[in-house]
Amino acid sequence: MTLESVSKEVYGDNYDSVLLEQWKTCVEMANSNTEKRTNSNNIFITINAALLAVVSFSLDYKSIILSVVGIAVCIVWLYSIENYKKLSSVKYHIVNEIEDRLPLAPFSYEWEKLNNEKKYIGLTRIEKVLPWLFAFLYVISILWPILKWIVAIVCTCKGG
Repeated sequence: MTLESVSKEVYGDNYDSVLLEQWKTCVEMANSNTEKRTNSNNIFITINAALLAVVSFSLDYKSIILSVVGIAVCIVWLYSIENYKKLSSVKYHIVNEIEDRLPLAPFSYEWEKLNNEKKYIGLTRIEKVLPWLFAFLYVISILWPILKWIVAIVCTCKGG
């Protein structure tokens, strides 16, 4: 499948203006996807912050169950980040293909500059830090009550 469905010759005189409008629409759609991604991340942050707040109050068997749920939420969050990345990549690939037909190609140029930048870290890599951090805290929330129970059993056995 190709991006162009009708050639410039067949389409007619207003091909260039329509092409520019379609490029603008594609850029808006890509930006909209970025906004949705940010909103999605904010929802996952809120869910995890609430779960961790509840978990931190008890640190008992209930906290283990909630921590397992929290880890599941983090896994879904990681998949969400990856899917938004794929969707954004496709959208910007289309924007770049349209730019090949325009006089300037700012998005392609920007990515070329970023890819040549040694200190640039992709946003997806940065985004994934938070779900992993929350998952780590959930693992601690699981291990803490278990360690408390083990210590209590060992102390009971030594004392009796």
